[in-house]
Amino acid sequence: MKNQYIGDIGDYGKYGMLRSLAAAGVKIGINWYLSPDDGRTDGNHTEYLSDAKMRGYDAVVYDVMKDLAFRNDKTVQMVENSGILNGMSFYSELLKLDELHWSRRTDRRNQWHRGALEALADVDLVFADPDNSLTVNKKPSQKGSEKFILPAEIMDYYNRGQDIVYYHHRSRKNHEGWMEEKTQMKRFLPDAKLLAVAFRRWSCRVYIFVIHEKNTDFYNRTLCDFMGSAWGTHKVDGKVPFTYEEIG
Repeated sequence: MKNQYIGDIGDYGKYGMLRSLAAAGVKIGINWYLSPDDGRTDGNHTEYLSDAKMRGYDAVVYDVMKDLAFRNDKTVQMVENSGILNGMSFYSELLKLDELHWSRRTDRRNQWHRGALEALADVDLVFADPDNSLTVNKKPSQKGSEKFILPAEIMDYYNRGQDIVYYHHRSRKNHEGWMEEKTQMKRFLPDAKLLAVAFRRWSCRVYIFVIHEKNTDFYNRTLCDFMGSAWGTHKVDGKVPFTYEEIG
Protein backbone atom coordinates (compact mmCIF):
# COMPACT_ATOMS: atom_id res chain seq x y z
CA MET A 1 0.00 0.00 0.00
CA LYS A 2 1.11 3.54 -0.73
CA ASN A 3 -0.56 6.70 0.49
CA GLN A 4 -0.86 7.77 -3.15
CA TYR A 5 -3.26 4.85 -3.79
CA ILE A 6 -5.91 6.07 -1.35
CA GLY A 7 -9.22 6.49 -3.15
CA ASP A 8 -8.42 4.15 -6.03
CA ILE A 9 -11.29 1.87 -6.96
CA GLY A 10 -9.38 -1.05 -5.45
CA ASP A 11 -9.40 0.80 -2.15
CA TYR A 12 -13.17 1.15 -2.38
CA GLY A 13 -13.64 -2.57 -2.88
CA LYS A 14 -11.29 -3.77 -0.18
CA TYR A 15 -12.88 -1.56 2.48
CA GLY A 16 -16.28 -2.87 1.47
CA MET A 17 -15.05 -6.43 1.93
CA LEU A 18 -13.41 -5.71 5.29
CA ARG A 19 -16.51 -3.96 6.60
CA SER A 20 -18.60 -6.98 5.67
CA LEU A 21 -16.23 -9.31 7.56
CA ALA A 22 -16.25 -7.03 10.59
CA ALA A 23 -20.06 -6.91 10.57
CA ALA A 24 -20.01 -10.73 10.76
CA GLY A 25 -18.03 -10.52 14.00
CA VAL A 26 -14.46 -10.90 12.74
CA LYS A 27 -11.89 -8.94 14.74
CA ILE A 28 -9.62 -7.53 12.03
CA GLY A 29 -6.10 -6.13 12.07
CA ILE A 30 -4.72 -4.29 9.05
CA ASN A 31 -1.04 -4.35 8.21
CA TRP A 32 -0.86 -1.76 5.47
CA TYR A 33 2.56 -2.90 4.24
CA LEU A 34 2.98 0.81 3.77
CA SER A 35 5.77 1.65 1.31
CA PRO A 36 7.01 5.04 0.08
CA ASP A 37 5.11 6.94 -2.61
CA ASP A 38 6.87 6.80 -5.96
CA GLY A 39 5.02 9.39 -8.08
CA ARG A 40 3.75 6.82 -10.58
CA THR A 41 0.14 6.80 -11.76
CA ASP A 42 -0.52 3.19 -10.69
CA GLY A 43 -3.50 3.02 -8.38
CA ASN A 44 -5.04 6.17 -9.76
CA HIS A 45 -8.35 4.74 -11.00
CA THR A 46 -10.73 7.29 -9.52
CA GLU A 47 -13.19 7.59 -12.40
CA TYR A 48 -15.75 5.63 -10.36
CA LEU A 49 -16.09 8.65 -8.07
CA SER A 50 -17.81 10.48 -10.93
CA ASP A 51 -20.34 7.67 -11.41
CA ALA A 52 -23.25 7.91 -8.99
CA LYS A 53 -24.20 4.27 -9.69
CA MET A 54 -20.99 3.12 -7.99
CA ARG A 55 -22.07 4.73 -4.72
CA GLY A 56 -24.68 2.00 -4.29
CA TYR A 57 -22.17 -0.60 -3.13
CA ASP A 58 -21.24 1.21 0.09
CA ALA A 59 -22.28 4.85 0.32
CA VAL A 60 -20.33 5.46 3.54
CA VAL A 61 -17.01 4.29 2.06
CA TYR A 62 -17.74 5.98 -1.27
CA ASP A 63 -18.20 9.36 0.37
CA VAL A 64 -14.96 9.01 2.36
CA MET A 65 -13.06 7.96 -0.76
CA LYS A 66 -14.46 10.97 -2.61
CA ASP A 67 -13.26 13.21 0.19
CA LEU A 68 -9.73 11.75 0.34
CA ALA A 69 -8.89 10.62 -3.19
CA PHE A 70 -7.85 13.99 -4.60
CA ARG A 71 -5.98 15.33 -1.58
CA ASN A 72 -2.24 15.85 -1.93
CA ASP A 73 -1.66 15.13 1.76
CA LYS A 74 -3.70 11.90 2.02
CA THR A 75 -2.41 9.17 4.34
CA VAL A 76 -3.57 5.81 5.63
CA GLN A 77 -4.02 7.46 9.04
CA MET A 78 -6.81 9.53 7.46
CA VAL A 79 -8.52 6.29 6.45
CA GLU A 80 -8.02 4.89 9.96
CA ASN A 81 -9.55 8.04 11.48
CA SER A 82 -12.42 8.32 9.01
CA GLY A 83 -14.67 5.87 10.88
CA ILE A 84 -15.16 3.44 7.98
CA LEU A 85 -12.95 0.83 9.68
CA ASN A 86 -14.18 1.22 13.24
CA GLY A 87 -13.12 -1.54 15.62
CA MET A 88 -10.14 -2.61 13.53
CA SER A 89 -6.50 -2.47 14.61
CA PHE A 90 -3.72 -1.04 12.42
CA TYR A 91 -0.01 -1.29 11.78
CA SER A 92 1.10 1.63 9.67
CA GLU A 93 4.87 1.79 10.14
CA LEU A 94 6.56 2.59 6.84
CA LEU A 95 8.46 -0.32 5.29
CA LYS A 96 11.33 1.55 3.64
CA LEU A 97 14.16 -0.70 2.53
CA ASP A 98 15.41 0.25 -0.92
CA GLU A 99 17.43 3.21 0.30
CA LEU A 100 19.37 0.96 2.71
CA HIS A 101 22.48 -0.99 1.81
CA TRP A 102 21.49 -4.54 0.91
CA SER A 103 23.28 -5.90 3.99
CA ARG A 104 20.94 -3.97 6.32
CA ARG A 105 17.61 -4.70 4.66
CA THR A 106 16.91 -8.11 6.20
CA ASP A 107 17.44 -6.91 9.77
CA ARG A 108 15.26 -3.87 9.15
CA ARG A 109 12.53 -6.01 7.63
CA ASN A 110 12.63 -8.40 10.58
CA GLN A 111 12.39 -5.47 13.00
CA TRP A 112 9.43 -4.06 11.09
CA HIS A 113 7.71 -7.47 11.07
CA ARG A 114 8.17 -7.95 14.80
CA GLY A 115 6.44 -4.62 15.30
CA ALA A 116 3.53 -5.82 13.19
CA LEU A 117 3.22 -9.08 15.12
CA GLU A 118 3.09 -7.14 18.39
CA ALA A 119 0.60 -4.55 17.15
CA LEU A 120 -1.80 -7.15 15.72
CA ALA A 121 -1.50 -9.83 18.38
CA ASP A 122 -5.13 -9.68 19.52
CA VAL A 123 -7.04 -9.96 16.23
CA ASP A 124 -8.71 -12.93 14.54
CA LEU A 125 -7.85 -12.02 10.95
CA VAL A 126 -4.82 -10.12 9.68
CA PHE A 127 -5.31 -8.26 6.41
CA ALA A 128 -1.97 -7.68 4.66
CA ASP A 129 -1.92 -5.14 1.84
CA PRO A 130 1.41 -5.22 -0.04
CA ASP A 131 1.72 -3.27 -3.29
CA ASN A 132 2.06 -6.37 -5.43
CA SER A 133 1.58 -9.81 -3.93
CA LEU A 134 3.17 -12.76 -2.22
CA THR A 135 6.70 -13.56 -3.37
CA VAL A 136 8.46 -16.89 -2.97
CA ASN A 137 11.52 -15.77 -4.93
CA LYS A 138 12.60 -12.39 -3.59
CA LYS A 139 14.75 -12.15 -0.48
CA PRO A 140 14.36 -9.25 1.96
CA SER A 141 17.82 -8.03 0.95
CA GLN A 142 16.76 -7.56 -2.67
CA LYS A 143 15.66 -4.21 -4.01
CA GLY A 144 11.89 -4.04 -4.44
CA SER A 145 11.11 -6.64 -1.77
CA GLU A 146 9.17 -4.06 0.25
CA LYS A 147 6.34 -4.33 -2.30
CA PHE A 148 5.73 -7.98 -1.42
CA ILE A 149 4.63 -10.12 1.50
CA LEU A 150 6.92 -13.05 2.37
CA PRO A 151 5.72 -16.61 3.12
CA ALA A 152 7.48 -16.56 6.49
CA GLU A 153 5.49 -13.48 7.53
CA ILE A 154 2.20 -15.21 6.73
CA MET A 155 3.36 -18.31 8.57
CA ASP A 156 4.17 -16.33 11.72
CA TYR A 157 0.58 -15.10 11.96
CA TYR A 158 -0.92 -18.46 11.05
CA ASN A 159 1.23 -20.51 13.42
CA ARG A 160 0.13 -18.46 16.41
CA GLY A 161 -3.52 -19.15 15.57
CA GLN A 162 -4.56 -16.24 13.37
CA ASP A 163 -6.12 -16.33 9.91
CA ILE A 164 -4.71 -14.13 7.17
CA VAL A 165 -5.95 -12.50 4.00
CA TYR A 166 -3.40 -10.91 1.69
CA TYR A 167 -3.55 -8.87 -1.48
CA HIS A 168 -2.26 -10.59 -4.62
CA HIS A 169 -2.31 -8.72 -7.89
CA ARG A 170 -3.44 -10.86 -10.84
CA SER A 171 -0.26 -11.39 -12.84
CA ARG A 172 -0.03 -11.61 -16.62
CA LYS A 173 0.15 -15.39 -16.69
CA ASN A 174 -1.86 -18.06 -18.45
CA HIS A 175 -4.58 -19.84 -16.49
CA GLU A 176 -2.32 -22.68 -15.33
CA GLY A 177 0.39 -20.31 -14.18
CA TRP A 178 -2.08 -18.14 -12.31
CA MET A 179 -3.68 -21.13 -10.58
CA GLU A 180 -0.25 -22.25 -9.41
CA GLU A 181 0.54 -18.76 -8.14
CA LYS A 182 -2.70 -18.59 -6.15
CA THR A 183 -1.90 -21.83 -4.34
CA GLN A 184 1.73 -21.08 -3.46
CA MET A 185 1.06 -20.89 0.28
CA LYS A 186 0.06 -24.56 0.24
CA ARG A 187 3.75 -25.36 -0.08
CA PHE A 188 4.41 -23.68 3.25
CA LEU A 189 1.16 -24.35 5.12
CA PRO A 190 -0.26 -27.60 3.69
CA ASP A 191 -2.96 -27.82 6.36
CA ALA A 192 -4.37 -24.38 5.67
CA LYS A 193 -7.49 -23.82 3.60
CA LEU A 194 -7.21 -21.25 0.84
CA LEU A 195 -10.12 -19.11 -0.31
CA ALA A 196 -9.99 -16.34 -2.89
CA VAL A 197 -12.08 -13.24 -3.48
CA ALA A 198 -11.44 -11.40 -6.75
CA PHE A 199 -12.28 -7.75 -7.34
CA ARG A 200 -12.64 -7.19 -11.09
CA ARG A 201 -12.80 -3.49 -11.77
CA TRP A 202 -10.14 -1.97 -14.06
CA SER A 203 -7.69 -4.74 -13.18
CA CYS A 204 -8.09 -8.00 -11.27
CA ARG A 205 -7.15 -7.76 -7.61
CA VAL A 206 -7.31 -11.00 -5.65
CA TYR A 207 -7.57 -11.37 -1.89
CA ILE A 208 -6.31 -14.77 -0.76
CA PHE A 209 -7.49 -16.09 2.60
CA VAL A 210 -5.24 -18.50 4.52
CA ILE A 211 -7.63 -20.09 6.99
CA HIS A 212 -7.37 -22.67 9.76
CA GLU A 213 -9.49 -25.75 9.08
CA LYS A 214 -11.75 -25.10 12.07
CA ASN A 215 -12.71 -21.68 10.69
CA THR A 216 -13.32 -22.72 7.09
CA ASP A 217 -17.09 -23.14 7.32
CA PHE A 218 -17.45 -19.74 8.98
CA TYR A 219 -15.46 -17.95 6.27
CA ASN A 220 -17.23 -19.84 3.51
CA ARG A 221 -20.60 -18.73 4.89
CA THR A 222 -19.44 -15.17 5.56
CA LEU A 223 -17.92 -14.69 2.12
CA CYS A 224 -20.95 -16.26 0.45
CA ASP A 225 -23.12 -13.76 2.34
CA PHE A 226 -20.84 -10.99 1.06
CA MET A 227 -21.31 -12.32 -2.47
CA GLY A 228 -25.05 -12.06 -1.89
CA SER A 229 -24.76 -8.36 -1.15
CA ALA A 230 -24.63 -5.63 -3.79
CA TRP A 231 -20.89 -6.21 -4.16
CA GLY A 232 -21.51 -9.66 -5.62
CA THR A 233 -24.87 -9.20 -7.34
CA HIS A 234 -25.32 -5.61 -8.56
CA LYS A 235 -23.92 -5.03 -12.03
CA VAL A 236 -22.51 -1.72 -13.19
CA ASP A 237 -21.50 -1.65 -16.85
CA GLY A 238 -22.46 -5.33 -17.05
CA LYS A 239 -20.15 -6.52 -14.28
CA VAL A 240 -20.35 -7.38 -10.61
CA PRO A 241 -17.27 -6.24 -8.69
CA PHE A 242 -16.56 -9.36 -6.61
CA THR A 243 -16.43 -13.09 -7.28
CA TYR A 244 -15.53 -15.87 -4.86
CA GLU A 245 -13.91 -19.30 -5.02
CA GLU A 246 -12.54 -21.98 -2.72
CA ILE A 247 -9.03 -22.85 -3.90
CA GLY A 248 -8.33 -25.87 -1.76
